[in-house]
Amino acid sequence: MPIRARLALAAAAITLLLAGVGGVLFVRSFRSGQVDSVDRGLANEADTLQRQVRAQGASFDLSRRGPLGSVATGEVVAQILDANGRVVDATREAGPRAVVREDVLRDATARRTFTDARIGREGERFRVLAEPSSAHGVGRVLVIGASREETDAAIGRVRDGVVIGGLAAVLVAGVGGWWLAGAALRPVDRMRREASVRSARDMTALPVPETHDEVAALGATMNELLARLRSTLQRQRDFIADAGHELRTPLAVLIAELELAGRPGRTPDELRDAIQHATFETERLARLADQLLFLATDGSEGTSIRSDPVSVDNLVDRVLQSFSARAAQEHVRLATVPSPALTVAGDEDLLRRAVDNLVDNALRYAPSGSEIEISATAANGTVQIAVRDHGPGFPEEFLPDAFERFRRADGARSRAAGGTGLGLAIVRSVAEAHGGSADARNAGDGGAVLTLTLPASSSSSH
Repeated sequence: MPIRARLALAAAAITLLLAGVGGVLFVRSFRSGQVDSVDRGLANEADTLQRQVRAQGASFDLSRRGPLGSVATGEVVAQILDANGRVVDATREAGPRAVVREDVLRDATARRTFTDARIGREGERFRVLAEPSSAHGVGRVLVIGASREETDAAIGRVRDGVVIGGLAAVLVAGVGGWWLAGAALRPVDRMRREASVRSARDMTALPVPETHDEVAALGATMNELLARLRSTLQRQRDFIADAGHELRTPLAVLIAELELAGRPGRTPDELRDAIQHATFETERLARLADQLLFLATDGSEGTSIRSDPVSVDNLVDRVLQSFSARAAQEHVRLATVPSPALTVAGDEDLLRRAVDNLVDNALRYAPSGSEIEISATAANGTVQIAVRDHGPGFPEEFLPDAFERFRRADGARSRAAGGTGLGLAIVRSVAEAHGGSADARNAGDGGAVLTLTLPASSSSSH
């Protein structure tokens, strides 16, 4: 069911409940007021009759009509009963039988009692008062009643008016709720229509009403979501374009080498050289494909990040062992700075990959005969793994983009070393997947410092 219909029904239901409860209470209050008014009139009439009974004594006659009669109107009936309920005296309209029940008669011998009764052949409703009296020196019960015809008619008119007014109020509330809900939801419907015609290439902001209410807040939130989607889509497009550009170069070189190798008259040395170049470009393609796959899964390889305790010392030692042969070949010394036993919680394979990429980047730029320092320190609940080289460092304008995908400080030099511009992007992806960060800066005395910051495990010693 549409929200508009639900709101209209809710408004009608609430109005019906309020009108029903309020109408019942009002009718009851009105009925009570009318009955109290009749009771007061009966009490005054009874007091008058009591005085007449005492004043006239044996000559008192309820059935007498005319100016000297005790009760002159047919709208009021009266009886005098003995203790057994027999009628001693009565007006003509009251009849010869007692108009009150036996239980009312018993109560009336001791105190004034009000009740309802039906009197006459047509059983007309009367309000009746019965109270103790003394007639001719003998204890009696005085009964006097007034017709409820006008009172009941007034109560009926009020009840009918309340019912009709309540139904009208329910109808007005339902229609008003429908109209108000439509007016309130009209901006939402407008935004929905605008969003339905948007495409992946058109994510412009939706029109937001200037009402500063919940609907405007919803529109602003949707526009923020569209902005994030635009940004994500643009990053994906840039990523695909950069990946295509990176793949095109090694593929072109590989095709050229294979074409040259396939020409007739090639010497064995030329074939070996072509195969060596083709192998080099194939390795570049394999590395690039692996890195692209890693980044496409946000560094988590399609699964949730494990949270195992990882010894930082063991992690660094394994990285040093894997790069020792390459460092010796390039005449670069790998050194570690002594540190206390530190532990981080995470996926050891992913962390190993991130530190590998930091050392790999340092080896690309470290000059022959220099040293690469790997250190691990604890600060403010984090563990910082820093890799420093003594190369040329990063250009200052490049530092903010050092961990962006396909960014290189020196494109030609990095390509010659087989770089893809994705190694540091993977470092940042791994760091963020573990709730950490990555940072690049230039050392004051030369060289670059790359830092991987991770939340420390509770078992780390400081």
